[in-house]
Amino acid sequence: MRSVITRALLTAAGLVTVVFLATAGFLVYTRAAAAVAAGDQRDAAAVAAVLAVSSDADAVRATIARTSAGAEGRLSVVLADGTRLGAGVGEPVTSSGGAVVSVVPATVPFPWAVTSAVVGLALLTLGVAVLLGHRPFKPVLSALGVLASSAGRRVRLTGPRELEALASSINAAGERTSRLRAKEREMIADVSHRLRTPLTALRLDADAVGAGPVADRIRSAVSTLGHDVDRIIQALQPAESDSPSTCDVASVVEARMAFWSAHAANQGRPCEIDVGEPAWVPLSPDALGAVVDALLENVFRHTPTAAPVGVSVVRHAGWVTLAVEDGGTGVADPSSALHRGSSGGGSTGLGLDIARAAAEATGGTIHLERGRLGGARVRLRFGEADSHHEPASPRAWRLWHGHP
Repeated sequence: MRSVITRALLTAAGLVTVVFLATAGFLVYTRAAAAVAAGDQRDAAAVAAVLAVSSDADAVRATIARTSAGAEGRLSVVLADGTRLGAGVGEPVTSSGGAVVSVVPATVPFPWAVTSAVVGLALLTLGVAVLLGHRPFKPVLSALGVLASSAGRRVRLTGPRELEALASSINAAGERTSRLRAKEREMIADVSHRLRTPLTALRLDADAVGAGPVADRIRSAVSTLGHDVDRIIQALQPAESDSPSTCDVASVVEARMAFWSAHAANQGRPCEIDVGEPAWVPLSPDALGAVVDALLENVFRHTPTAAPVGVSVVRHAGWVTLAVEDGGTGVADPSSALHRGSSGGGSTGLGLDIARAAAEATGGTIHLERGRLGGARVRLRFGEADSHHEPASPRAWRLWHGHP
């Protein structure tokens, strides 16, 4: 802000200085020219005075030689008998007794000394103007500094009324946001704790079922659900460290696919997994696991039992791509599928929104395409950890109606 004010002051003061210098230069030059013209007039008048009392050529020559214009060879006299005395043929200035006095205009010298003094004074005035011009802006700059350094806490500043009003608006918005976040946390905590009772009952019922694939699958699902509830409750606690988390996409996908591939095998659903080499992204393992679970849950919920599913991870050029595709019918309305809470299949519509938010948190994108299995392919591009690049654009692409 200070640099902007300085540039504005320099521009305004500079324009005033240019106008001042141009005006001063014109006046100084005009005055010098008038002084030279007045001197020529005096020289011509002195010669004319001599001609008024005598027309002697020698006396006139002596008078011409004593004048400045005559010494410079710019003054001449034509006597009544046609005799020319002096040098230079200029415009007639005066006449006396039939004789004509003429002077050649002199070249006006540029007043460098005066001009240099005026320029120096103008530059000094320009510097003082910029220095003093900052004084009225000090309260504004101080208030803006307080405003800029008050991120995350209540703003307290004294300054112009407009900035005080802005600070009040920021404080009001911050308080409202804090209330909404507190209410949201309370609601999530309440719902999570309410889920513990039915989960406990489900866990006891699952233990009572006995052995077998179905019982194992129920127990695994109940255990996963209980883990997710615990994770939600833990996430509501204040973080102990602000250091960013990272995870290996390949490891997280392998761990989650251990559950989903068993689920696919029970349904008779073909399942392809290709995770490739380790690929680290700036997300916590729980956050990435939630993305994988959300995408696979969509596949298992909205596609036929026999529809194949494929999951792959590819690392390339600073990006890590996670693709989940299926053999279903695709996404009916891709333009609204990425909007939070929007779903055409009777679900909450939060699955793709969770995936989109995770990708964009790393500077990446989400793509909805038609995959090689014939159905939809959700392709997430995560920015690789410790890889510096600008966020990709666009962040959401629509479903392709043809095969890629």
